[in-house]
Amino acid sequence: MSILVVLEVLIQIYFAVHAVRTGRERWLWIIILLPGIGSLVYFFAEYVPDLQGSYKVQKFSSGVGNRLNPTKRLRHLEDQLELAPSVKNKKLLAEEYVNHGMFDKAISLYRDCMQSLYENDISMIEGLCCAYYFKKDLSNAKKYLTKLRELRPGEKRDEFDLLYARTLEDTGETDGALKSYSEVANSFSGEEARCRYALLLKKLGRTEEADELFDMILKNARLSPKFYVKAQKKWINIAKNEKR
Repeated sequence: MSILVVLEVLIQIYFAVHAVRTGRERWLWIIILLPGIGSLVYFFAEYVPDLQGSYKVQKFSSGVGNRLNPTKRLRHLEDQLELAPSVKNKKLLAEEYVNHGMFDKAISLYRDCMQSLYENDISMIEGLCCAYYFKKDLSNAKKYLTKLRELRPGEKRDEFDLLYARTLEDTGETDGALKSYSEVANSFSGEEARCRYALLLKKLGRTEEADELFDMILKNARLSPKFYVKAQKKWINIAKNEKR
């Protein structure tokens, strides 16, 4: 059996396991019955978007965006809004305000956008959730994260469900945080949800349960492609350091 055939089988197994672990069993037949092509389609349709998905929240991290996006872009967007006060321009500027840690201005713009037709706009609410969370206004962050969950019943868990769990943890709602981490850890692509869940368990003295999750993270690292390990390096390193 050639190396390429072995590699193809390993990739097929990896994506089949990933599909089951993240609740995408419907993809199994495509991955299994269409060797190579099925894995390739799954990679671009489900795997890559999941890895990129957390950028929605990460790009709003306080201070990070300020380094990535110079003031020149902020001024440009402010000028564009003055020229054309459209919802699109308000949304773009609100995102940039969050990137620069100007949370009150961002919140004002998002709330202005969410009038009438945009009251339940998902992208607006996502931005508002991030603005409130990174401002450390956790009560309002929880309020809009809860609304976001209500507007998306049945959807697979994503970075905003993880942000909801983090908010519950930060507000001391430990039981709710554990439940939310448990739910999102089983479907979240990447190791962050699993790692944060394990850290909370360890903090509560539930070290055996935490170590099981840390072991799973390290096992995933051993079995995963290099690009995945590189993308999840932060959480893999935490697992190595925190495991007993």
